[in-house]
Amino acid sequence: MRKRLLIVDDDPAVGSALGKQLAGSQWLEPCGQAENVETAWRMLRDVRPDLVLLGGIREAERGVLCQQFRLAFPHLAYIAACEPRELAWEPFFRNLGIWVIAKPIQPGQLEALAMQHASLQVLPMGGVQAGGAPAFAAESGSAPGLHVVAEAKPVQPYRESRSSSKHLITVYGPKGGVGKTFLSRELAVYFSLQKRDGRPLRVLAVDFNLDLGTFATSLNLPRSPNLFTWVQDIDARLQELVRRHGKDPLDVRPEEWQEYVAAVKMQPEEVDKYVVTYEETGLHVLTSPRDIRYSFEIRDYHLYLMLETLKHSAYDVILIDTAPDTTDATIQALFFADRVVMVGNPIVDSIENIQRMLKLLREAEYPEERIQLCMNRMQKREMFTLDEIRAYFHLHPSQKIHPIPDDAEVKKSINTGTPMVLHPGRSAAKEAIEALGSILLPLDSAKNDSVKGKAKERPALLKWLWR
Repeated sequence: MRKRLLIVDDDPAVGSALGKQLAGSQWLEPCGQAENVETAWRMLRDVRPDLVLLGGIREAERGVLCQQFRLAFPHLAYIAACEPRELAWEPFFRNLGIWVIAKPIQPGQLEALAMQHASLQVLPMGGVQAGGAPAFAAESGSAPGLHVVAEAKPVQPYRESRSSSKHLITVYGPKGGVGKTFLSRELAVYFSLQKRDGRPLRVLAVDFNLDLGTFATSLNLPRSPNLFTWVQDIDARLQELVRRHGKDPLDVRPEEWQEYVAAVKMQPEEVDKYVVTYEETGLHVLTSPRDIRYSFEIRDYHLYLMLETLKHSAYDVILIDTAPDTTDATIQALFFADRVVMVGNPIVDSIENIQRMLKLLREAEYPEERIQLCMNRMQKREMFTLDEIRAYFHLHPSQKIHPIPDDAEVKKSINTGTPMVLHPGRSAAKEAIEALGSILLPLDSAKNDSVKGKAKERPALLKWLWR
């Protein structure tokens, strides 16, 4: 049965060309074109398509529009046709559950996806394999010459509800040396000290600075096992899957691996095999590879499968420390995150890089309410005030910049591998970090035991003094 394709694109030539090219297709039947958002909503309701091709609508951002469509019509399959310059946002589309193809659009691409969509309808128990993975392309009869950039699992994308207890927090700084790993370490340890309903939170820190990450070093932890250990296990499963389909792994093209990854299912509890533990608080850490050369073998599909698995794990908080770049690892960590801490220093180049990154995220319609801006190493007298920095960033009036004051204890804490939040004494930097942590993870019914202790001690001490 031919699948009905609705084209959403403000260029009428797109629909005209595809209509002619797909006229004889046994898999696809174009059922109309919407050239604006209002028409798209009406046609989704009245035309009842099976697939929706999202080209470009100037009046709306494609990712946001697709999210709205999926909420209203969750049974449909969505395909984003991207220009080469837009493929940097491929992980974002993929995380929304959208298939992604590269322009210029080839009819064979659309037909192959229609074939996969058709194969999902005949699978037992609801049409998808266990775990939400789509049927493997080779088994559903992929057409030769398929150039699908990425295939998303046709399941509802993860959205944290108000009742959700899981938090995925990404710490990012678009310039090196701003104290990003220091802040990641402090926040991860702070979260591991917290409790919810009397139970300590399960916290995992992930070092996504794949080549030069130092999170393990900052806590004096070993680097084995690590992320690359996990990558090796993923590759072993992928190669076994390829051989089961009668192919040699050496003959598989790089773009084909993404299709195989869709058929690999990782159990969330498997993550425990790849972590090391910071014994002082029970914090789990997934460290970066020991050898820089190993980072070259970590592909985007490895990272996507890891993040998908972590997202469904038993951890209450997953904190990701990233590199000061815009590689695939960083982009995926940003778009998977529920909250982002963007870290900088009150110096020109750091401020400039944050402004450039904010501009890029705004152009991608990234939800800016997810971002908490943090200025580290703030001194009493700076050349730039927080108000001047806020104005330069064009922040919404409700959005704050969280200052972390310069503190003489920070260097000592870094060199000894002892987190500041574990220091018994008071410190301006420690209090600022704890305040930021409480904003990122509000726990009305759970507080740190040490904080509880202090709250009880002070009234008792004052009472004793006055008596």
